[in-house]
Amino acid sequence: MYRRPPNADIAGYLRRAEQNGLLGLGWRRIVTPGESADLPLADLPGRDALQADIDWLCELYATLTGCPQVGARLEVLNRPMCPRFHVDRVGLRLLCCYQGPGTEWLPSPAANRSRLGSAAQGLPDAESGLILDAAAIGSAPPFAVLLLKGAEWPESKGGAIHRSPAPHPGEARVLLALDAVW
Repeated sequence: MYRRPPNADIAGYLRRAEQNGLLGLGWRRIVTPGESADLPLADLPGRDALQADIDWLCELYATLTGCPQVGARLEVLNRPMCPRFHVDRVGLRLLCCYQGPGTEWLPSPAANRSRLGSAAQGLPDAESGLILDAAAIGSAPPFAVLLLKGAEWPESKGGAIHRSPAPHPGEARVLLALDAVW
């Protein structure tokens, strides 16, 4: 995890856009690193700061992975997108939560991987036997950058176990997710 201080311009932009009903549900784009993503963002103070941050994260991700293009998603969520602990079926995913609670993860030593997904038999994570040590659950602060290995990462031992927390009441959770496009 790369911890970054919150950017007041971006935080203000998101608050204003949400208050004015301009965030919508988010968007998806294929981005070529080094080029401005030209994102569908409302023209409010702080827009350029958000655009520049997303461009920078796309370039960083492409440099780390070597991919020629990046699949970028900005999710605007009023409920948890993935409320259960799970592993993504990707190689490497970058996540940055700009507003609301950040992604939570469960370190492998604190998890019983045999209880992921349908093996939980419909029981909540806390009751299924998946979580061996609840105190080990980590949470990313706003603006932190997470790089999560997925199940498709070469020589992966199952990928990072993570979930989406519930947004705060009355506030959308705004999450950027980046994936490699080959």
